[in-house]
Amino acid sequence: MKLRMDSPSRRKAPPTREHGDWRLPLERPADAEHLPVLPVSLWRRVQLRVEYWQEAEAEPPVIPISGWPRALRLALSLFLLLPLSVIMVFTLLVQFYRAAPAMGQSSFWLSEPVWFSLVGVAGFTSLMIAKFAEPLLVFLYVLGHESTHAVAAILSFGKINAFKFDIDGGYVETDADNVFIALSPYFVPFWMLVWMLVFWLANLCFPFDAYAPWFYGGLGFWWAFHLYWTFWVIPREQPDMLENGLLFSMLVIMLMNIGALLGVLWCFGITSPESYWADFVLSAQRIGETLRFVADCLTALF
Repeated sequence: MKLRMDSPSRRKAPPTREHGDWRLPLERPADAEHLPVLPVSLWRRVQLRVEYWQEAEAEPPVIPISGWPRALRLALSLFLLLPLSVIMVFTLLVQFYRAAPAMGQSSFWLSEPVWFSLVGVAGFTSLMIAKFAEPLLVFLYVLGHESTHAVAAILSFGKINAFKFDIDGGYVETDADNVFIALSPYFVPFWMLVWMLVFWLANLCFPFDAYAPWFYGGLGFWWAFHLYWTFWVIPREQPDMLENGLLFSMLVIMLMNIGALLGVLWCFGITSPESYWADFVLSAQRIGETLRFVADCLTALF
C-alpha cells in the first residue's frame, strides 16, 4: 500500500516553515526566525502523522489490467464469482437462522464464544469512537497490511527486496506477482491469526480454559479491526485492487472474508462443513428457481 501526500503547491494554506516535527502557519516566513522551538510529545507527533496519512491520496498512475486478462477476469466475476457470492451470503444467513433455535435463542447469544466475541467488537468500537488509540491502531494496520503482503510473497516463492512501514504508509518490493499477494491483506485477518497463535503457544504451558474469555474477546476485537480498516481503505483506490480489476478484486475479497468468517464459526461450533454444504446446495436451488421464474415471467411479457 503506497500513499502519496499532497504537495505544498496543491494545498491552499498559508506558507509553513517546519520547526522540529511541528508545522506553524505564518503570515511572514521571516517571523520563523524569532519563534522558539516548542517541545512536542511523541504521542502528538504520531497523531499529526495519522492526520496526514488519512488525507493522503492513492499513488497515480496505476495501470489496470487490460486485454484478454481483463476480459477473462470480468467473465469470471460476472458468471462465477458474483453468483457464488450471492449464494454464500444467503447460506450464511440461513446458518445463523438455524443456529439460534438449535442452541436456544438465549444460550446462543449468551454462550461464551459469542458473548465475549461481541464484547471484543464493542471494545474496538469504543476505541474508534473515542479516538483514544487511533494512531496506534493505524500503525498496527499498516504493519499488518505490509506483513501480509510479505508473507504471501514468501508463500508464493518470491523474494522480498524491500519492506517499509510507518504511519505514512508502506510498501513491499518482491519479484513475485499474483492475485494472492496483491489482495491477501484485504481478506487475511493478520492480527487475529497472531492472537490465535499466541494463545496456542500459551496453551502449551498454561491451561487454556482459564483464559477462554480473553481468547474470544480478542477474536472479536481483531476481527472488527480487520473489517473496519478493510472497509476504510477499499474506497481509497488502492493500487492492489485497481491493477487486478475493481469488480474482480471486490468479489474475491468478499468471498475470502466469508470463508474466514465460516472458519471462525466452525471453531465456535455454531456451524459445520456438512450443514453449510447442505444449506449451500439448497440456497443455490432456491435462487436458481427464482431466476427461472423471473425469466419465464419476462418471456411471457415479451
